[in-house]
Amino acid sequence: MNDAIEPTDERLLTRLGELFGRADPPPADAVELARQSFVLRTLDADLAALVEDSEEATGDAAVHRQAMAVRDPGTAPQPRQLTFQVIGPHGRDEVVIAVQVESVGPRRRLTGHLAPQGPARIEVRQPAVPQPRRVDADGRGLFVIDDVLPGPMSLTCRRAGVAPVATQWTLV
Repeated sequence: MNDAIEPTDERLLTRLGELFGRADPPPADAVELARQSFVLRTLDADLAALVEDSEEATGDAAVHRQAMAVRDPGTAPQPRQLTFQVIGPHGRDEVVIAVQVESVGPRRRLTGHLAPQGPARIEVRQPAVPQPRRVDADGRGLFVIDDVLPGPMSLTCRRAGVAPVATQWTLV
């Protein structure tokens, strides 16, 4: 079976792509997350999947992110809890990265811990920031990253003697 695309088919697919791009373009955040996912290919890291998000457990995440007080400042938003994990070949957790996301003015503060505990280098990647920011997790696996921009982010955990672990891209 020939898998090559015929020139007429290629022109048709290009035209359809243009039509859909104008009629129903993908959200800018989705395009940026897709573009940034290619960065993970060069990390040679295990991918930690998002397995728990407190915002998803309490209702529509988009509504929570867009909600705003009009007259009364109301109460401060509750910190968001994110849990990422890598499952080993025997079905057990290999790595868990738990992060609390707090709004601090227009920025975010990430407070996290690692399991198993131990020192590590944590990197936060964001499309709006050209270089990853790095902090060290202490001997108990605790870390804090201040001044994180709202929007897509991915964390990479590097430990001595083991493969790095990168989280999937997540909006904060």
